[in-house]
Amino acid sequence: MDEKARYEPMAYGPIGSAVKAAMPHTEADPVGVHAAVLALYSAALNGSVLQPNGRPSVVWTALAGRSRVGRKGYSLSTAEVIVRDAIGDFLALRRQGGISSGASLVQTLYETEQDSLTSEGGMDGRTIIVDEEWSTTLKLTNRDAKYSGVLRTAWDGKRVSNVTKKDGKRVEVTVETPALGFHVHIQPAAWAKYVSIAEAQGGSYNRILPVMVERSKLIRTAKNRRNPLSEIKVSSALRLAYEWARKEVREMELSDAAADHFDDIRAEYEDIMDELPEDVSCFIERADEQVMRVACILTAAERKTVISVKCLNAARAFVEFSIASVKQLISQSNVQRARTILPLDVKIREKLTMHGPMTTTQLYRALSSRYTASQLFDAVDAMPDVVAEEKPSRRQGINPVVIRLVEVPAESESEPKPVGTPAQRSARAAAPTPKRAPVKKATAASPPVPRKAVKKPPTARKGAAAPMTATQPGLWQQPARKRSAQKTST
Repeated sequence: MDEKARYEPMAYGPIGSAVKAAMPHTEADPVGVHAAVLALYSAALNGSVLQPNGRPSVVWTALAGRSRVGRKGYSLSTAEVIVRDAIGDFLALRRQGGISSGASLVQTLYETEQDSLTSEGGMDGRTIIVDEEWSTTLKLTNRDAKYSGVLRTAWDGKRVSNVTKKDGKRVEVTVETPALGFHVHIQPAAWAKYVSIAEAQGGSYNRILPVMVERSKLIRTAKNRRNPLSEIKVSSALRLAYEWARKEVREMELSDAAADHFDDIRAEYEDIMDELPEDVSCFIERADEQVMRVACILTAAERKTVISVKCLNAARAFVEFSIASVKQLISQSNVQRARTILPLDVKIREKLTMHGPMTTTQLYRALSSRYTASQLFDAVDAMPDVVAEEKPSRRQGINPVVIRLVEVPAESESEPKPVGTPAQRSARAAAPTPKRAPVKKATAASPPVPRKAVKKPPTARKGAAAPMTATQPGLWQQPARKRSAQKTST
């Protein structure tokens, strides 16, 4: 399906017209441009356009696509050109990025409100997070248990707060009505790594509409030609709609036909979620409200307050595209996770190749302790190029077993014999590592082992004779056996 056919069902009103007019001058995906325009424009209208139930109408989007091929940055740049004349300096003054904790998010919203108290229009807490490297931020936000909760509450437009201590006193920072916009970029591989099903089931990601994007075309570079985006004409309709909405709070409502149609949409999504597995349905649990939010913004761009059936269908087409994108991202995530699960023998061979011979304890820890001792020994026994040998030790307790790689002769296919019985191996692997015991004294049956040569003579003790020089061999420089004999004769 070409770009026009994909985008046409969701193109509606001044926003749809502006995106279609910009497409000859950009390589971005039209659906990606549409998603970015909805995010930027709705963030600028946040607090001014409300749903019929009084909730905010802001739309949060995430562009998912491979580097360069997806043209995610191109989509955002195109959207900025489309809305820049309409929303003025909103992006320049209220754009934030890289917020990675719940506390910093609350603090940012609070400071934005406080900075606006002296402005002509009064308190204005509108803020938009634009993060073109969302995967980097997700590494940090996944470690903060409070972040996802603050994000969900801000999407609902409800009170968020954070408690800190200053000069030994408890200080609470509160934002009663957060006005937060959200637009991010991520690669499909990073989505599979950092977007967890557990967080999605908690509702963190069904408030964000992910959109899979790809390059629409290649624009030829002509000599001395300006940036193609500079050819995009501004939309006077969007500017007039922004001024109209900011004059007073606009409460949207459904026409009678649209209200009946919306009830059908809600019932249909309920049936869809019952049929889908939970790891997919958790991403679309708020699909009906997402349709309503998109429809409110599309209607506000027309300077109207009554949502029509046609507008609902256009909003639904965009949300349906997002649902299809979610299914594609989850499918790719499952494939990637399946590829990373390697057989145990392959993992063992990789660790031995990397680190050389290892004891069973070292190998067990290198495998992150994900396998039982029995599984480990069974895998080693079945590998013709790996042997397990007991290494004699002067310590008390069980001798350590060293596992190493060997070359398998081409004419021989015999497998190495297991070290001990399965019961002995299990007991040996389960036994804790014995503490270092003192070395036993040498006996007649067991001659003493020569000690390592000492590089420097010991420091002379008080009252002892002066140490011998290098030209005069002393007792510390003599072999261990001679010292033992001298001691006996003495």
